[in-house]
Amino acid sequence: MDKASPIALATMTALLAFSGVAFAQDRAQSPLGIPPAPTPRPNVILIKEKRADLRGAVKDVLDAFKTGAKDLRIDTKENMRSATSSTERREIEKNAIEQRRVLIDARKASTTEIRDRRKELAREHVGKIGQRYSVAIKQFDNLASRIQSRIDKLRANGTDVSKAETALALAQTAISQVKTDARALADLLAQVNSGDDAKALRAQIEAAVKKVSASIKLAHKALEKAGKALVQSARTQKSKNMSATTTIIQ
Repeated sequence: MDKASPIALATMTALLAFSGVAFAQDRAQSPLGIPPAPTPRPNVILIKEKRADLRGAVKDVLDAFKTGAKDLRIDTKENMRSATSSTERREIEKNAIEQRRVLIDARKASTTEIRDRRKELAREHVGKIGQRYSVAIKQFDNLASRIQSRIDKLRANGTDVSKAETALALAQTAISQVKTDARALADLLAQVNSGDDAKALRAQIEAAVKKVSASIKLAHKALEKAGKALVQSARTQKSKNMSATTTIIQ
């Protein structure tokens, strides 16, 4: 049996148990060369802050329009009272209409800019969601591949790895479910072309995100069990080898 196997297998299980895979905090790259998944929290906070900024910008635009329209009405009334001829009154009305048009155009320009920023924020959010789950799936595949590699080596040394194989098969099924759920979410996210689209699809996207998150947790647990089963197989074989050696010596 490969003497380094128990150490490598223990490292594998520790990685599965403590990295959190899809929910890891920032850590250095693992001894197995598998980087931790990105922490979603900072991105979530940043996006919420940007949304709050946009809501504040909308309020500022509306407040500025209301204040400008109110001031225009007051000035127009005062000018009309001071007017001494119908010609002057018509000129005041004409100017008031033109100034109101300027206010409306300014409001439209500002709201259009904000709408574009909302669209960009929606696309940014969509991209981060897709990226996060792609990283998690890639890590799962890497971990499953490493566990399979250790199973093959142990089997070649005559170790009973049936439990580990069963656990890994369940983990691979769980990983397939993650991919299916992530693909369904990606199809929804692909429909988001603007902030309005994101708002209309929000309930469906939130449900899909929850489903993927639940699948990721199940896959993580399944991989953890597979890693532990692999370690147990190695320990059992090691105990048998030690017992056999002791018997020969006696």
